[in-house]
Amino acid sequence: MNTIHLGQKILHFDVPEGLVEEINVLYESCSSYLKSYNDNLAGKIKKEHRVDEELSESVKRYFEDRFNDYLMEVKVMRFAHPSSAWINEMKEHEYNPMHHHVGKTEIGLTSVLCLKKPSDYGVEIAREDDPANGRLELIGNGGGMFGYNQHKVDLKVGDLYVFPYDIKHGVYPFTGNGVRRTLSYNCDMKR
Repeated sequence: MNTIHLGQKILHFDVPEGLVEEINVLYESCSSYLKSYNDNLAGKIKKEHRVDEELSESVKRYFEDRFNDYLMEVKVMRFAHPSSAWINEMKEHEYNPMHHHVGKTEIGLTSVLCLKKPSDYGVEIAREDDPANGRLELIGNGGGMFGYNQHKVDLKVGDLYVFPYDIKHGVYPFTGNGVRRTLSYNCDMKR
């Protein structure tokens, strides 16, 4: 587990390969009958499907444990109960604009798990030294003149980031062949 500080903590976990494979196999076997979740999400992505009812108990328990790890890290004495999960499957030119999450409660945690990614995200138009194509960007609420509240990530398969609902985040578009597949899981908290 690694910690990123953007005024608030973001935790990074390396998810076991077997769990990533289990989720990918599940999604590929049931994506044809899953209902679209697009109307509930910010993404400019054709394939967005809710999957929490399809996930195995071991996957749900894994996420619940990571949410509780986050709460222990920030010393909040509550228990996490994951609420909704969905998969975003991005293709060339699709993207997820900057947004934050809300659930049935105003307080909660969310996550992004990389399940699949293309071999490359295409040629950067400018600033090859600061690539953005296909990257996840997290924007914290802290800041100020000498503060740093942005963190851009080139997700690797198995990377899981857990953070509060109110951290803004988005994904930049990419060019070329391939699919960028992620699973997001929300966790509502009660006061």
